[in-house]
Amino acid sequence: MTIDDWLNISSMKLQQAGIKSFRLDSELILEFIYKKGRTFLHSHSKDEMPKNFQKKADKALKQRLKHLPIAYIVGYKEFYGRNFNVSKNVLIPRPESESIVDFAKDIISKEINTLLDVGTGSGCLGVTIKLECPRLDVTISDINRSALKIAKLNAQKLQANINTVQSDLLKNISIRPDVIVANLPYVDKSWQVSPETKFEPTQALYAKDDGLDLIKKLIEQAKSKYLILESDPRQQEEIINYSKKYDYKLFKKDKFVVCLKSDWYIRSK
Repeated sequence: MTIDDWLNISSMKLQQAGIKSFRLDSELILEFIYKKGRTFLHSHSKDEMPKNFQKKADKALKQRLKHLPIAYIVGYKEFYGRNFNVSKNVLIPRPESESIVDFAKDIISKEINTLLDVGTGSGCLGVTIKLECPRLDVTISDINRSALKIAKLNAQKLQANINTVQSDLLKNISIRPDVIVANLPYVDKSWQVSPETKFEPTQALYAKDDGLDLIKKLIEQAKSKYLILESDPRQQEEIINYSKKYDYKLFKKDKFVVCLKSDWYIRSK
C-alpha cells in the first residue's frame, strides 16, 4: 500500500464515521508515524509504506474512528503557531482561546507587570503570553499535578521562563497579579458535548452551578486589575453581574469576558 492509498482509504473511513477533518486527521497520523511533515507525504505519495508503519497507522486510525481526539493520538496540538504537548490529563487547546492571548497583548503596558494563568492545563495561555510578551512576569497554576507537569514540559520545550504553582484557584498564590487569565471548567453536565469531548478530563471540563461554580469562586478571590475569563456565551451576563458584587466592571465581552477592577477603571479613564 502506498502513502496515497492509505490516506485515501483512511480519509474515506473517517468521513463515514462523521469526522469532518477526515483528510487532515489522516495526514496528521502519517506525520506522526513518519516523523515528517505533510510536504514529505505529498512528495512521496507513491512510495510503498513499510509494514511496521502501516501497522502503527492502522492502530492510530482505529483510535480516531472511536472519536479519540487526534491531539491525544499524536501527543500535541498547535496553539498560536506553536505545538503544545498534551495528554489525557489536560484539556486540548482550542483555537478560540487564542483571542485571549490577542487581548492580553493589547492591554500589556508599562503598568502591567505580572500575569497569572489559573487552571493552566497544558500551559497554552500562560506560556504563549510569556513568549509574546517577554517582559511580563508570568505564573501558571493548576490544581492537577499531572497537568502542571505537562505545562512545565511545554514551558521548557518552548523556552518560556515562567513560574509554576500547584494551587486550587488562588489558595497557594502569594502574588497579587495585575492580570489573571483563566479557562476554568465551565461546562454543565446537562449540556450536549461532542464525542471527542468525552475523552477529555472531566475535572478540566465540568463545574457545578450551571458551570459557573469555579468562575464565581475565582471572582470572589481575585484582586487583579484585569480578570479575563473564558466561558460559554449563555453564561456571560451572569458572570458580568456577579463580578459587580466584587468591585469589577465589564471592560469587554467577546468570546470571553474581561472585567476590570473599578478603582483601576477610574484611574485608567
